[in-house]
Amino acid sequence: MKRTSLVEYEDASPEVRAIYDEIMNTMGSPEVLNFLRALGHNPHALRAVWSMLKETVIEGEIPALLKQLILFKISIVAGNEYCTALHGHAALNLDPTLTYDDLVALSGGTCASNLPPSFPVAIDIVSRASLEPKSVESPDWDFEDQLRDEGFSDSEIDELLAIGFFSVMMNMLTDTYDVPWESPFPPPTD
Repeated sequence: MKRTSLVEYEDASPEVRAIYDEIMNTMGSPEVLNFLRALGHNPHALRAVWSMLKETVIEGEIPALLKQLILFKISIVAGNEYCTALHGHAALNLDPTLTYDDLVALSGGTCASNLPPSFPVAIDIVSRASLEPKSVESPDWDFEDQLRDEGFSDSEIDELLAIGFFSVMMNMLTDTYDVPWESPFPPPTD
């Protein structure tokens, strides 16, 4: 059952159109992603999610590829096909030497690619903290020291955790709204 409708540009309110224009301009895209168009009924919700996307995923200190790999892992573990496809394609576009199998292996904890050694550590820690937040309470797991040991600053650690939070939130939103596929992000194949 379809749970929401997507608001097309021509059907959007002037306030939503202005946000759509900002999104397309910032992302260099002629289209607004479906998960953002699902929020087009409410300019406040759309602005909030767009601001978080822009500040955590598009801007910041953390390399774009690492961000996409974290978003991919959290999405694949959560079983969210929309976000898995979206972030998988983004990661593959950022590093054409990676394959989809590499992404799946990274999500499982193995790294056969030429990624910096800090990437798998950050992917594991951020996805664990995001998907099992109570695990950070364990006195045996000092995730901040582990990330610092990999060369991440306190500012970068905050950004990494914000990326994890954003991913969990977007997985929930796209599942709840049952956001449909869009090209060029087809469903993953087995």
